[in-house]
Amino acid sequence: MNPSNNNSPDANRLTRLRKLAGTGPVLILTHDNPDPDALASGKAFATLLKSAWDIPSRLLYSGLVLRPENKAMLNILTPEWEHRDNLPDLSEYTAVVLIDTQPGAGNNRLPESIVPHIVIDHHHPKRETIGLVPYTDIQPDIGAAATLMDQYLTAAGVVPDTDLATAMFYALKTDTRGLSRGASTLDEVVYLKLLTQIDHSKLIQIEQAGLPKIYFQAFAKGLKAARVFSQSVIANLGQMHIPDLAAEMADLLIRLNGARAVLCLGIHHETLYLSIRTEPMGQDAGLLVQRIIVPPGKAGGHGMMAGGQIPLAAQNVEHLSNEIIRRFLEVMGETGKGESLT
Repeated sequence: MNPSNNNSPDANRLTRLRKLAGTGPVLILTHDNPDPDALASGKAFATLLKSAWDIPSRLLYSGLVLRPENKAMLNILTPEWEHRDNLPDLSEYTAVVLIDTQPGAGNNRLPESIVPHIVIDHHHPKRETIGLVPYTDIQPDIGAAATLMDQYLTAAGVVPDTDLATAMFYALKTDTRGLSRGASTLDEVVYLKLLTQIDHSKLIQIEQAGLPKIYFQAFAKGLKAARVFSQSVIANLGQMHIPDLAAEMADLLIRLNGARAVLCLGIHHETLYLSIRTEPMGQDAGLLVQRIIVPPGKAGGHGMMAGGQIPLAAQNVEHLSNEIIRRFLEVMGETGKGESLT
């Protein structure tokens, strides 16, 4: 089976990419607190540049990688990424690339006044400023950015090494929950192809990464905080030890019988994070999150998963959280205070 779609990169698009990249080095950025899809897709783009056109690049991420599985992946499969919360001098690079994020999304460190040269993403919505970017490939119907990057590597005749193939497979697996969430036919084809190229021992090291005691304590706290409505679940987690906790709790709670949508929110480092999950064939999570986010927050997503973040600054956290919850309940047509899960 040929893993392609109507938007597959052709020779002309590859030529455009090469010209926009210049002679290098190219600066590759992704969203804050990168997940496996961001880490794998950025490395795949760097591999494309080097293997296809001998163009050097630099991979920089901002924020934190604290989830044990993600830390293991960063150390074992994608150690090329450098941590830096402040951008370097952009004049030292021939191009700036955003992978798994967009300008104006609010979840990356690129100032909105700076237009990147290349953007490859799979999140909804397409931002207003995206029309200024010379090269864009944004496909919300695709489950993972790693799937898009596989298309580029294939078109350029670049075969990923075992570490990259394993990273891309794990990215695709986690973003689609093993093809059960928001996966397209193309995701399925790429998943099965990469499965034949992975290092199973390294994958096991990542998936079975040790979890600290605080992780289980946080999960217990989250379950106690959950409120169950007729078709929705809300968990206000308060202070979180990792920014990914809201997403992990939402992944778990959407499995509750009768739940059509879940909202989890919590605070980490002066930022309010929120995650939404919806049932298969239910509401589009990406559209739902746009209806409940409040300024100056930014949000995005697609299919059955979405998320957002709001810088707290001097805002009243309780008021802000209550407003988001109120909007969510209103959209879902819920009334009352809900019932405790535990």
